[in-house]
Amino acid sequence: MSPDILIAAVLIAFLAAVCSSLTGFGFALTMVPLLTLAWDVQLAIATTVLLALLNQAALLFEVRGHVVPSRVAVLLVGYALGMPLGLFLLERLDTDSLKVMVAATVLVTGLALFLVPAYQIRRGATPLGVAAGVASGVLGPTTSMSGPPVVIYLLGRQNQVEAFRSTIMAFFLPAGIITTATFAVLGRLTGDVILTAALCLPAIAAGGVAGGWLRRRLSEERFRSLVLGVLVLSSLGVLLSAVV
Repeated sequence: MSPDILIAAVLIAFLAAVCSSLTGFGFALTMVPLLTLAWDVQLAIATTVLLALLNQAALLFEVRGHVVPSRVAVLLVGYALGMPLGLFLLERLDTDSLKVMVAATVLVTGLALFLVPAYQIRRGATPLGVAAGVASGVLGPTTSMSGPPVVIYLLGRQNQVEAFRSTIMAFFLPAGIITTATFAVLGRLTGDVILTAALCLPAIAAGGVAGGWLRRRLSEERFRSLVLGVLVLSSLGVLLSAVV
């Protein structure tokens, strides 16, 4: 395995951990598009799935007191319903198709959140939550980026920074466990994937500390702007990786 790929993975993992610590999501949205510029897309997805799980486990402990269990449960029901389709697509799509799917996912989400002003979900919250979970379950195995549908849903349900972060983390942890276990059964956690993930762990820890320091200096308004910025910038990175 090339040292250049390992160095790139470590640097990207640090950046992804900073984004995740700041917003509660964004790890895969940051890591997948950038890592696919240097590495095979399927290996990049598998590595991100494993690292995202480890990252979320550490972050959730910090904010566990702010979790809204009912919202997490609704999203997880949908995730379980959508995951079989996601696994089917993962097995059927080639590398270029996966890149296009990654690009489309992040670009549409970023543009939607950028163009739509602040909103509140007042009716049909449970069906919308299940639908967001289903979409997340489809995207998780195929792109490792299960966050966008859940982010859109929770931004309309939760305005407070800590409640938003903790609830989305509480969703990502069990969803990540399911996806990682499935990847292991399918043989996608190869030796290169595990080695890369192990070398990235110190960078993730450092990124979490840096993100925590920055988060304490953010207002509610700047937090929402940052969430949107992460998605838009990730969209550009994914598009670049899809056409290279």
